[in-house]
Amino acid sequence: MTLTLALQLAIAGISVGSIYALVALAIVIPFKASGVLNFGQGEIVTFGAYAALVLTQLALPYPVVLIGVLLLGAMGGIVIERVLVRPIVKAPEFTLVIATFAIGLLIKGAISIHFGDSPNSIDGPFGSDPIVAAGLRFNPTSLWIFACTVLVTFGVIAFFRYTRLGKAMRAVSVNADAARLMGIRVERVYRWSWAISTAIGALAGLLVAPLIGINPEIGQLILRGLLGAVLGGFTSVGGAIVGGLAVGLIETFAGVLVGSTFKNLVPFLLLMALLVFRPQGLFGAAEIKRV
Repeated sequence: MTLTLALQLAIAGISVGSIYALVALAIVIPFKASGVLNFGQGEIVTFGAYAALVLTQLALPYPVVLIGVLLLGAMGGIVIERVLVRPIVKAPEFTLVIATFAIGLLIKGAISIHFGDSPNSIDGPFGSDPIVAAGLRFNPTSLWIFACTVLVTFGVIAFFRYTRLGKAMRAVSVNADAARLMGIRVERVYRWSWAISTAIGALAGLLVAPLIGINPEIGQLILRGLLGAVLGGFTSVGGAIVGGLAVGLIETFAGVLVGSTFKNLVPFLLLMALLVFRPQGLFGAAEIKRV
C-alpha cells in the first residue's frame, strides 16, 4: 500500500467515522444524564435526513435548513422524553431498552408511511466537485461533515465544562438523588439532555444525506454509533468521538486489506478483543462499587 493510498483511505475513513462519532455522541449524552440507552437514536438520524429533505424542497437556503433540522430534532427529543420516557424512567433497564427500540420503530414506520421506501437525495452545501491537493482528493461534503463534528465536539465539551446546565448534567450523571437534594431540577436535566442528543442525531442525518441518499434504513447507522460509543467508553464524550472515528478508519482500511465482504466484521472483532482486556472502553472509567 502506497503512502498516497493510505492517506486517501484515511481521509475517507475520517469522513465516515465523523458520522459514526456524531451518532455515538448522541447516544452517550442521554445515557450519561439519565442512564437510558436510546436504541431509537438511529431513527432520529433518519428523521433528520427527511426533515432536511422537506425543508430543502421548500427552497430554503442551507443555513435555514441546518437551523431548522437542529430545532426539529431538539423539539422531537423533548417530546419523546416528556411523553414516552419520563413515565417509565424508573423501570428496569431492559424495559427502557425495549421502549426506546419501540420508539425507533414508530418513527421509522411513520416515515415509511408518509414518504414511502423510494430513495431521495439532497445536495451538499458546497457541491460535489472534488478538491484536489497534494495528489489527494477531498470531497467538499466530507470536509463539511468533519468540520461540523469538530465544532459539535468542542461545543459539547465546553457546554459540560462551563455552563450551569452542563455542570448540572454532570452532577446528575454521578448521582441523581444527591443532585436533587442539592437543588438541581433533575427532570429539567433529563429533558435538555434528550433535546441535545436528538438535535445532534438529526444533524448527523442532514450531514450524511448527500453522501448515501435518504431512505428509511438510514437508522442502521446506530450499530456503528453504538460500536464507537462502547469502543471509546460509554461515559466519555471525547471517547465517543474517538471511538466513532476509529470505527470509520478501521472499516475503510479493512475494506482494502480483507475485502468488502469481511470489512464490517473487523471492527466488532477488534472490539471484542479490546473488551476482554479493558471492558470500560478506551476512555471510560471502571465502575467502583462499595460493599
